[in-house]
Amino acid sequence: MSLRILHVVESLEPDAGSVSVLLGGLVSALRDRSIESEVMATNARSPAADLSGAARRLGEGALIHFHGWGDAAMRRLAALARRQRKPYVISPLGALTPGCHHGHTWAERLRKLLGGDRLVRAAAALAPLNFCERDSLAARFHHQQLHLLPYGLNVSEYEGPQGIAGELPPGPDGRCLLLLGPIHPIEGLVPFLKAFAEIGPEADGWRVVFAGRETGDWRKMLEAAIRRKGGAGRVTFTPAPDEAAQRAWLARASLVAAPSLQVRCPVSVLQAIAAGVPVVATDRVAPPGFNGAIEVCAPDREGLKRALHSLLTCTDEERAARAERARATAHAAFDWPVLVDSYVTFYKSLV
Repeated sequence: MSLRILHVVESLEPDAGSVSVLLGGLVSALRDRSIESEVMATNARSPAADLSGAARRLGEGALIHFHGWGDAAMRRLAALARRQRKPYVISPLGALTPGCHHGHTWAERLRKLLGGDRLVRAAAALAPLNFCERDSLAARFHHQQLHLLPYGLNVSEYEGPQGIAGELPPGPDGRCLLLLGPIHPIEGLVPFLKAFAEIGPEADGWRVVFAGRETGDWRKMLEAAIRRKGGAGRVTFTPAPDEAAQRAWLARASLVAAPSLQVRCPVSVLQAIAAGVPVVATDRVAPPGFNGAIEVCAPDREGLKRALHSLLTCTDEERAARAERARATAHAAFDWPVLVDSYVTFYKSLV
């Protein structure tokens, strides 16, 4: 029987920061290796509530790969897969790593008592995306199969003209420091803004753009705080609902920041690297293996301040050289046509 993978994600919407932005390239690369895939979203109109339909789709897949572990529907599917004796892999994308905005709440503790951790331990493998997540999972679960499995993207798609730049809102005057992702504290937006404000004259001429989906009232609260500090003219909020818009904003960016406080999928980091834009990222979101080609820092205000200062005080030539080294690394190791071979080997070892 030929190998078939069912990829399970929370949403198929290609918002900034969503793992779904990366999965199309993986599915295509797997197909080129004669491995068919299907992508299933748990927050669709019939999210795993239709267990008969879910059972059929699980039955058609030789292996299930959960990209995320953040909703109850995924856990219901994992329980169903376990009953069917279907092997499944969990890439938690930070959902199993405690942090300042993702601790062990009473609901999580109750879920653990009721057996939620058993589903994690029953997985054929846990697949952390970077060293930070690997170490956290190793300490918490002692799982026999803990396999570092970074994400990639199709690098060549981000080279050259970026398409719809003229359809975007007017860009800020000066150099653009871009953040691509949801408007939420877990993304490190508050310590980032504080760090940026404390840099001083070296930040003159730079403007910040938050491009991503609004969550709750966080944008309103951030805007109010920015106005109180007199920074309204230096910060722009805008949606980036699809990959075309994200690529267009990257074409305007002089620097991309990913200041996440929690382990997150490095979607914007990979997009920026492929587009040739310099990157500063916390160790929670930085992919492994770039060896100084991107600026990696601690997930706090002081770490972000030092990293931002380092890049803002570089010459344009120095920033461009680092961006080019990062893109060369991405071509060699994170381009899906290359990286897919590690996925194929990993999947085949589990079935």
